[in-house]
Amino acid sequence: LCSCEFTKIMKKVSTKVMLIVLVISLFASAGITALTEKVKNLEEDYNINSDYKADIRSSIESLRGELENDNLDQATKNELQASIDANQIALDNDVNINQSFWKTELIFSNIQTDKENFYNLKLLGDNESADKVQSLIDKKINLLKNDDFNGYLEQEKVDLKDKLDTGVIDKDTYDDEVYIIDLKAKYEIGKIYNVNDNWKISTLEEIKILKSNIRSGVDTLTQKVLTEKGLKEAKDNIKLNEYRLEHNYPPFVSGTGSIGSARKTYDYIVSSFTMLVLAIMIIIIAGSSISTEISKGTIKFWSFTPNKRWKILLSKLFVDTIILLITTICITLLSTVVGNVFFGSQNTQPYIYVSGESVHTISYVLFAILYNLVIGIDIFMFLLLAMMLSTVARNTAVSVGISIAAYLGGSTVTQIINSFVKSDWIKFVPFNNLSLQSKIFSNDMSYMASAMINEMLSNTSVEFSLAVLGVCAIIMIIT
Repeated sequence: LCSCEFTKIMKKVSTKVMLIVLVISLFASAGITALTEKVKNLEEDYNINSDYKADIRSSIESLRGELENDNLDQATKNELQASIDANQIALDNDVNINQSFWKTELIFSNIQTDKENFYNLKLLGDNESADKVQSLIDKKINLLKNDDFNGYLEQEKVDLKDKLDTGVIDKDTYDDEVYIIDLKAKYEIGKIYNVNDNWKISTLEEIKILKSNIRSGVDTLTQKVLTEKGLKEAKDNIKLNEYRLEHNYPPFVSGTGSIGSARKTYDYIVSSFTMLVLAIMIIIIAGSSISTEISKGTIKFWSFTPNKRWKILLSKLFVDTIILLITTICITLLSTVVGNVFFGSQNTQPYIYVSGESVHTISYVLFAILYNLVIGIDIFMFLLLAMMLSTVARNTAVSVGISIAAYLGGSTVTQIINSFVKSDWIKFVPFNNLSLQSKIFSNDMSYMASAMINEMLSNTSVEFSLAVLGVCAIIMIIT
């Protein structure tokens, strides 16, 4: 029965066409990636080659225009004057304000605040304190002139110690901030402007947030009290982020620069694109499995054979599933080859995860296969839906049309419903339990991106989602 079913499927013109489209989608994904990277590079070239001095002068003129408003109170005028001074310091020291690195941080986060403090102290008549602040400003400007990155980090620690001594921050916050500064020094994060280091700056911010979450016991993103499991996840993510920094393994975050970002972008585009084409192919095969037999009249020949009805149906389901598995593995391996040809194999990186107290890795190729196989769970559910509709409705157009529409639009509709309905029963909706790859392989993204996706997906566990999908699968098979 299986051999007969497989032969019939592979002889269909639609199957051959979809397989050709699958292969074409690999090269289309490479083209889309190349175009995306070209746009990113143009934006980056603008940041590097733009006339930043003209931008600074324009900003200064705009601020001076605001300062001439007589209706402003003195505190606001001091704030505007401090901003003017900061821009002038950037202009005098040839600091490109369109680039984010330690000099821009020093000028617009530290010196500008000190300048505002200086003017406020002058306003209060506290000249002694104002002179101390001015001395500190001069010291920081010298760091700029001497290009002293390490001196800047040491000054950051001095400023933190002053805040600790004056009670502005507590000891735990001080320790966390010093730890972040030490990471900056160790990996020279922000020493020079490099678009490939953007992810490192975001990772440092994430570590800071995670440490704050652990101290407070509250998730900053969701404002929920962290359970024991949540605390462990926060600690594990700190380990993962430290491992990323040490081995230069950026997480995937769309739109941010990183080493090998073109390859990572390709991997996600090709996975989404090819699995979409594969899903449509499988749905067409499953949706026409019974209805085509009925429309062509070949179902009568099956009824004359000694085979039970459940054997005939099970053979079709088995063959469709095998085609899904084999095609997924083959297309993943082929996409790896295409990626290596167009974007280089040196930019591939393993998947990292925490087991016990240490960080472990899964090879790039194995991870790619596992990732797409998990996406295949979603496709398998719609395979069952299409086959069930084909059996019940006995109409190929209905079964295929409804199944494809559900596959393409079901998650979007469910997200809209989730935004309005906050009841617990919403977790039992099958669509809320799909996209298991974002739950199982959450470490491939940054912690914040992964947390946002889980929140959108009703924050259900992998075990719960598999149980709901398992029940749905059994119901569809019985039907």
